[in-house]
Amino acid sequence: MVIYTHAYYLGSFGEEPLMRWTKGALNIGTVAVQCFFVLSGWLVASSWLRLNSLPVFLWHRLLRIGPGFVVCLLVTAVVIGPLIHGSTAGVLGSYLALEPGALDYVWKNLLRPRGQIGIGDLLAHNPHPVDLNGSLWTLFYEGACYVAVALCGLAALLRHRGRIGLAFLLLGAILVVQPLARAGILPGICGRLFDTPGKLMCWHFATGIICALFPSVIGWLGRKHWPALLGLGVLIAAWWLDFGAIVSPIALPPVLFWLAQQLPLRNWEQQVGGDYSYGLYVYGYPAQQLLAHWGVHQLGLVLFTLLSLITAGGFAWLSWHIIEQPALRLRHVFSPRRHPVPHPS
Repeated sequence: MVIYTHAYYLGSFGEEPLMRWTKGALNIGTVAVQCFFVLSGWLVASSWLRLNSLPVFLWHRLLRIGPGFVVCLLVTAVVIGPLIHGSTAGVLGSYLALEPGALDYVWKNLLRPRGQIGIGDLLAHNPHPVDLNGSLWTLFYEGACYVAVALCGLAALLRHRGRIGLAFLLLGAILVVQPLARAGILPGICGRLFDTPGKLMCWHFATGIICALFPSVIGWLGRKHWPALLGLGVLIAAWWLDFGAIVSPIALPPVLFWLAQQLPLRNWEQQVGGDYSYGLYVYGYPAQQLLAHWGVHQLGLVLFTLLSLITAGGFAWLSWHIIEQPALRLRHVFSPRRHPVPHPS
């Protein structure tokens, strides 16, 4: 979904249909990232409940996103960048002389994702001539959410007695603070909790945390059709009337968890031979920029999107089998000290 949305503006195909329908408020890629943050909140909070150990939890989180991220930056700077530069200038030796440079691209993005968005004028002839990897902006917020889970865990808010209080706190912030701040009833500073796409993603992550704290709700949502239908109806109305930011963190999870349990996609990772979702996400954008530089977008939206998926899928396959999966085998370097956590009924 993200690659499909990016194909529109990286290939200069105009506005994506959902963007037109919502009058510029939302696109399909944004919905996909919202879904990702809900699922991530659920999985990451469940990880804390299972491990109940700060060093082990942080080690697992680092292994899951760190190695793949670092290598993606290196591949972008060492492989994709020279491919673009070589086909433009014909002299690869001048590549390191570009400003801002390839080495700075790796270093600055390691310090802060999106610390440097391009290398020289590599993309000057592309339809979107600025950004090498526009997908990286979400990684900062994802990492911040990991830290938030750890802090909640250390504060005992994820334990049995603190779960209800945390759930009320998060739901109250979403359902009460945002609408009142938007209406000007609460101080304007309260609205700053919701005023950027990244902060809104964090609220989707928060509802994922709530789902992890009450796992029986997940099974119930999978069995009942009406919450998903209600949530979908609310989402459609909210997207059309431009108040999706207020209700999406609440209305999206019932739809998402119903689909997760109703679609015939059991043991998907075993069937395809790995978990390629992260690799598809981080390599999709630079792969599309490379293809656009080579003029593949001139073949039309469908072929450009399909070839983008295939190219990004190749990078994702290599990333999983060479980098991500071997890194995950190191997760048992730290042995967690087991503290049984009461499982909610």
